[in-house]
Amino acid sequence: MSTLYIEPFSGLSGDMILSALCSLADAGEEVIQLPGKLHLPDGKVELTSVNVNGIVCNHVKIIDLNAEKHSSASSLLQHSHHHHHAHRHLKDILEIIDKGHITDGAKTIAKAIFTLIGESEARVHNIPLEKIHFHEVSAVDSILDIVGCAVMLDKLAVTQTYCDAVCTGFGMVKTQHGILPVPAPATADLLRGMPVYKGDEEGEKVTPTGAAILCYLKPDFKPQIFSVEKIAYGPGQKRFRNPNVVRISILEESTSKKKQEHRFQVVK
Repeated sequence: MSTLYIEPFSGLSGDMILSALCSLADAGEEVIQLPGKLHLPDGKVELTSVNVNGIVCNHVKIIDLNAEKHSSASSLLQHSHHHHHAHRHLKDILEIIDKGHITDGAKTIAKAIFTLIGESEARVHNIPLEKIHFHEVSAVDSILDIVGCAVMLDKLAVTQTYCDAVCTGFGMVKTQHGILPVPAPATADLLRGMPVYKGDEEGEKVTPTGAAILCYLKPDFKPQIFSVEKIAYGPGQKRFRNPNVVRISILEESTSKKKQEHRFQVVK
């Protein structure tokens, strides 16, 4: 079982989280095989090493083989060049997950994350959940991002998550719905109740997928004292002045036990 600590000082996206979790789980080969396990022949996964402001880290790049142009920018809302893009409903995506050759635990996590996105879209557009037509998050790359994260979370057996306040960025972003404010409405809805701040650089730093994964994890934002066991960085493909990475750590198993022992220690 693992406890995570997420530092979203440059926001969050599906590929950023997946890249960090993949490194923490040492599961590169497993992620590469994911398109076949989900029966998605139009998807391909590549692992590359990138240098972001001097931070060398692995990036899980997911390629939509049916796209005229593929841009794996950290913002899912800027993917606007998909060829033969299938706008799937929630039930279609849940069926892909159910038929996949992944663990039951990973299926449960992936379906929960997609349901969170669907419920958010339904609230934003005032449309019944079953009628929500997914756009960017129904693309092959987005499905593999979310299911990949679910597989990694299940593999790491994550039971608890701590997180710092989330940097969202600011400004406007172009989407299939038109020009929208940052964070986009669905993203803002998913981040409700979480501590956020705009930061000092314009641009979209949190995507609906990143927000939904964080929402699923139900992180604790209260300051904690803990020891770190392992650290990984997940890069986004946008370039900002500040390093566009998320840092995710696995905390030492003894940390929570020590806190409990200290809490009940009798002072003589």
